Amino acid sequence: MKPRDFDMPDADVAWCPGCGNLAILRSLKTALAELEIPPQDLVFVSGIGQAGKLPHYIKGNVFNGLHGRSLSPATGIKAVNPELTVIDVSGDGCMYGEGGNHFIHTIRRNPNITNLVHNNMVYGLTKGQASPTSQKLQHTFTS
Repeated sequence: MKPRDFDMPDADVAWCPGCGNLAILRSLKTALAELEIPPQDLVFVSGIGQAGKLPHYIKGNVFNGLHGRSLSPATGIKAVNPELTVIDVSGDGCMYGEGGNHFIHTIRRNPNITNLVHNNMVYGLTKGQASPTSQKLQHTFTS
């Protein structure tokens, strides 16, 4: 398989040029191709936010849910069909802020899913609001 096998035709990528999310998308396509995981055996689960847009730019099945609550449906999908490769995609605010308890309880259950967290230390969709991983004394546009 090749990384281009995971390209979505006519996908309008809304990330800014130079955004780290683009490198994550490229790396994920490369890894999936090397692992020879066909798109029909993939399920991407995400919440909202800049990181949550990733599943819309890669070929596979997608469940897009609520901010911070993506691990619960990802766990359910894996429980119903353990043969699927389930990849949860979230940002640092989504995962460690709103979804903090879901993250801890999912780790405890260990459902054999992959959790990718885009850690840019701000809420990207709100244009720089401080997130749970923002550095101490970091000044943002909203602080």
